[in-house]
Amino acid sequence: HFYHKENNFYGGNGIVGAQVPVGAGLAFAQKYKGQKNITVASYGDGAANQGQIYEALNMAGLWKLPMIFLCENNRYGMGTSVERASFNTKFYTRGENIPGIYSHGANVFLVRELFKWAKNYCLENGPLFM
Repeated sequence: HFYHKENNFYGGNGIVGAQVPVGAGLAFAQKYKGQKNITVASYGDGAANQGQIYEALNMAGLWKLPMIFLCENNRYGMGTSVERASFNTKFYTRGENIPGIYSHGANVFLVRELFKWAKNYCLENGPLFM
């Protein structure tokens, strides 16, 4: 549970998925201040079914917040396979009207280029699922 304000790292939360609405608040502040930054709210597949993620998603979509909802799918959340816990296991598609992109995280060069593109997308269009 890392937290380092000076480096804009606002982890430090022990509640599953609770960092996502914090991320939406940070994205709101960035947009309000006119900053050309985005927020990346990272969570695992075990948190993907938490209600607070969808509450944050709703606000991010309404206000077109510069935010990436980043789901790291390890295939197991707290020892339970995603197939047993989630009806839709394609987590990047859960944004309804917010677009989603799938990427294999093991290709560091692909991920770097994807995040460059995603930052520009979010600054112009609002949130994105990955």
